[in-house]
Amino acid sequence: MLEKSVAVCGLTAASARSTSWHDADAIIGHASGAISVHTLKTVQYSATGLDFTLAQPPDPTSPWPKFINKTYSRSINFETLASRVDRICTQGDNSPRARGDQPLVSEHRRTHTIIVNAATPWVDQLELWMMPHGFLRAAATRNATVELKTVGGERYNVVTFIGDNNAKVASPTSVSTSQ
Repeated sequence: MLEKSVAVCGLTAASARSTSWHDADAIIGHASGAISVHTLKTVQYSATGLDFTLAQPPDPTSPWPKFINKTYSRSINFETLASRVDRICTQGDNSPRARGDQPLVSEHRRTHTIIVNAATPWVDQLELWMMPHGFLRAAATRNATVELKTVGGERYNVVTFIGDNNAKVASPTSVSTSQ
């Protein structure tokens, strides 16, 4: 997935060379075409590893609760705006005072399905918009803007749209120094 994210950044940067840096529709359109946003219907990936329950420690100085994912599989459908996660996890630490579904005594099977509609919480939608194809699809339909910024001497186009929670969702992309 990281390779796809890097590809979006690189392709957006390449498209920026041939269009005006401030033309969000053109930049989004070129990047979308380059990675076949409108022909990609679904993505599925699987992994093993660790995850942590965000901001759920027993006190502010303790680490976040850790879970070991023995299996993890996510499927995303960009046409229906749906996602499903299936995983089997175990407790990663013995933290009996921690919150966030802890402690787990044995293997725990979890399935989480998201079907985006008007009532879907933004935090669930964001999981779809964080994928390169999801970000470009959302940016194309949500009046995205682009702003040229310089960070650490490097120039970036920052494509931004407003999420359903009225917060900015942005993706920086490299800009050629020959612009």
